[in-house]
Amino acid sequence: MAGKAIAQEGPTPPAAPLHTAKAARRRNYADWLRDFPARSAFWVTRLGPVSRMLASRYRRAVASHRRMVPTLSPGDRAIVEALDRDGIYISSLDCLGLPDSRETVRIGQMLSAEFSAEAHRQAAAGVEFNMVPPERIVVNPRVFAWGLSDRLLDIAEAYLGMPAAYDGMQIIYTVADGREVSTRRWHRDWEDRKMLKIAIYLNDVDADGGPFEAVRGPRRTDEDGFAYDLMSDDDLRRTFGEEFAERVASCTGRAGTVLFVDTARQYHRGRPATGADRTAIFYSYFARRPRHPFFCERSGLSRQQIERLARHLPPRQRAAALWRRGLPGWLRMIPSARV
Repeated sequence: MAGKAIAQEGPTPPAAPLHTAKAARRRNYADWLRDFPARSAFWVTRLGPVSRMLASRYRRAVASHRRMVPTLSPGDRAIVEALDRDGIYISSLDCLGLPDSRETVRIGQMLSAEFSAEAHRQAAAGVEFNMVPPERIVVNPRVFAWGLSDRLLDIAEAYLGMPAAYDGMQIIYTVADGREVSTRRWHRDWEDRKMLKIAIYLNDVDADGGPFEAVRGPRRTDEDGFAYDLMSDDDLRRTFGEEFAERVASCTGRAGTVLFVDTARQYHRGRPATGADRTAIFYSYFARRPRHPFFCERSGLSRQQIERLARHLPPRQRAAALWRRGLPGWLRMIPSARV
């Protein structure tokens, strides 16, 4: 707010050491330089003629692939129909009956427990997003491979209308500190027009345990543009009306609860946890040529680590995990940005 500064009571906090301030400026400048190509490409894709061209190309690609979309079982078709209608579907590992699910949860719980103390140290230091280090995923490849089952790729392809790219997975640790920061605020993901994320709860999650939440129904499309501001409840109320709270799906559930959600079209968040920490695995999918490939690769896994994890996979799974290889050369040259 403009105007006269108001004096504060108490001692003036000490200024940051000069060398620390200089180091911070250098880091910020380096980050700006790194992200500049991606931010520039994003700006270009939002220009009217370019945006319309990309939308037209996308519609043609979806129409061309329609006859090749996998045929789903009635149960899996119900998942896709719910995603089309509401943007979210809630199930459980027991209901899905996917192979290796018990082992995936066991590994996820083990890695979360090992990371717990570090997650709390990071949160106390102000780190807003805490996840199990990628190095621990690489030495436990089964938790990565679970997201590449043919059945999950079929569901993703049927929903996206295009062959699915697999952008890896994260084990996210939410510390119960009540902070409404980062992904605990309402937002949409940047990677593509449509996305699919599959989340598995690794512990029981109640209303105070940071449940995943999503706004059912209204979905953002190309015509709405591509703005990605963090939103408050008041912002969503202005966007969707007073009834927006009635549209919110707050996903409480026991360990093994599974969520299917379109995080690109639906506003979503992890509600700030206050009663207990929450741990969950998130698997990410989008089209093989996403609208914003320079905003992808969010798992923390390096390209070399993904190459290692994909080395002995079947052809379909390798193609999904190594989706960047199918991009035009000029797009592969743009480094992925932080978002």
